[in-house]
Amino acid sequence: MTYDKNFCNYFYGSYCFSFLKKYGREFSLLTVICAALRVFALITGDLYTLIGKISDLTESVSGVSSYLKLMLKVLALSLISQLLSNICRDCGESVLASQTEIAAKILMLIITLPLFESVIEIVTGLLK
Repeated sequence: MTYDKNFCNYFYGSYCFSFLKKYGREFSLLTVICAALRVFALITGDLYTLIGKISDLTESVSGVSSYLKLMLKVLALSLISQLLSNICRDCGESVLASQTEIAAKILMLIITLPLFESVIEIVTGLLK
């Protein structure tokens, strides 16, 4: 599959990053971003397959698709924020990395508010 290519791209990107770090931070940052985007582009086909299978499973069960959409949004947000915070840490910007993680956690809470509301409605309905 493409996993061997992904790991090769990862190691190639990390090697170029360590090599170019000696000559300039701008080039090393550009190399890290390009390597991360290349690995992401290689696994995009697998992601579409995974999302297709999950959506096929949820079509058979009614009322689950809205919760699944929330879960996928939170998953995507967590993966993107982790990637961004790792890039910031590689560049020596640990404060920016921490702020990125905090902002992502706040956005995850905002995205999942409808889920919390529905859980509260179910619990209050059971208590009455």
